[in-house]
Amino acid sequence: MFNNLFRRLRGIVGTGISWAAMTSLAKGAHRREIAPPGSVSSRRLTESALLFLGLLLGAGPGSAQSSEIEAALVHPPVAARFQCSEHALGAEDHVPDALGADCVVVRRTGGPAGNLNSLYSGDGSRNEDWHGWREPLLAPCDGRVTIVSINPETTPPGEFGPGRSSAILFRCGDDADPDPVQVALIHVREVEVAEGDAVEAGQMVARIGNNGSSYNPHVHIGAFRGALFSDDAVPLQIRFDLAAMGRIPATEPGGH
Repeated sequence: MFNNLFRRLRGIVGTGISWAAMTSLAKGAHRREIAPPGSVSSRRLTESALLFLGLLLGAGPGSAQSSEIEAALVHPPVAARFQCSEHALGAEDHVPDALGADCVVVRRTGGPAGNLNSLYSGDGSRNEDWHGWREPLLAPCDGRVTIVSINPETTPPGEFGPGRSSAILFRCGDDADPDPVQVALIHVREVEVAEGDAVEAGQMVARIGNNGSSYNPHVHIGAFRGALFSDDAVPLQIRFDLAAMGRIPATEPGGH
């Protein structure tokens, strides 16, 4: 069986890799450059190793490993201009971190001409310097608040905070849905909703803070299906509702 698999993989990547190298790749050694100069690239070796693992585990074309990631359409988190960095598949192994987005408020006040996006004024050493500090946070969907968790500690920028991050978890859609999308807003402060409250998308629910596993004021948005803290929970990719964004009045010239 293994020889057959190896022959299939060599047909994909060519002959520049040995059985021993492929086995090492499958065990995680693909993070190192083991291909000799002029042979198949590390990227293709990594892809082949992943395919090899999938074959060994019986993962076929219809499995979760090869299927598209489901997306959750959510209301923009703030009315202000913002930008996000996203967690790639596999970067985090639990919800609501997996496939989540870390979003910061920006203003076009940076650069030599004062027209580039900036994160803060001054040297950014105070939370108050950051454009997103205490920015109103908007509910991601129509639904219900299921969890409110507060960490009263505020972290100075550049330091990693103690304890869990303050968070609000929303169950989106109808209460009767047996498998609802759930969305978390994390690193919040001044929360204005309570567990059990019904909310509408775009409703103010809190403000951006800096607490827990955070180095600067921002909001983490994570979405998933299934039970929180369950191995069966399925992370979802965040997509922002651009129609809703277009209905939000711009907070500075140039729009969102």
